[in-house]
Order: sequence, then C-alpha cells, then structure tokens
Amino acid sequence: MTTAKTTKKTSKPRAKASPVTPAAALEGFNLTDDQLLTTAQAAALIAMSPKSLRCMRCDRTGPRCLKLGSGKQARVSYRRSDLEAWIRARVVAVQGS
Repeated sequence: MTTAKTTKKTSKPRAKASPVTPAAALEGFNLTDDQLLTTAQAAALIAMSPKSLRCMRCDRTGPRCLKLGSGKQARVSYRRSDLEAWIRARVVAVQGS
C-alpha cells in the first residue's frame, strides 16, 4: 500500500507597504508642468492622505480625476490644474472680529 505525499505550499510573507511621505511622492517631479499625478502625489500636493483622497473620489466630493483604462485595474490620475481649481473653489472668506 502506497501513501501519497502531500506538499503544503507556503507563501512568502508580503512586505508591508511603507507610507509615502509628501517629499518622496513629489521627488523628481516638475510641478510647473500640467502632467498627470498619481494619487499619492496629488494627496501630497493638497496635504491630504491618499486614503482620504480615494474616499472623496468614491463619494464624488474630491477633485476631478482621470481614469485611464477600465474596470478595477484602471489607473487613476489627477491634473495639477484640476487640484488647484478644486482648492480655489473651497476658499472661504472669514470676516474679522
């Protein structure tokens, strides 16, 4: 009687993603151009976390974005001019006391 050996596949533990600092996200990026920014770069530019920016995108309350591709694999990008327009639209005048 023979017994079949079963091999247990072990997967390597995944490394945790390190948080992106604003300086690291924008390193080497020429902000004078109206190029496309990643979510991390856009979040760093408007002093917000990438998670908050993603939540606002889902709620449709955040800045305009571009989706390049289709489905869940679509790449989301932001134009600097759209981010600046979104910020300008939220300026509130506060009267002095």
